[in-house]
Amino acid sequence: MKIKIFLKKLGSIIRNFFSDEYGGNLVEYALLIGFGLFIFFIITGVITSILDWTVGLSNDFLDIFG
Repeated sequence: MKIKIFLKKLGSIIRNFFSDEYGGNLVEYALLIGFGLFIFFIITGVITSILDWTVGLSNDFLDIFG
């Protein structure tokens, strides 16, 4: 019986946490972190493609004059 009472109490605590305004803030923080990671990966992809492009140019230069 103690487990059943504990699970009911835990369920009500979780329900209250997500129903008040702090749960909304939790969702907003999760969205901000996700958006930040999305932008980070876009910037990282652009930088790596620029680095690959410069390596390709240097290889072409060495093939022509080397």
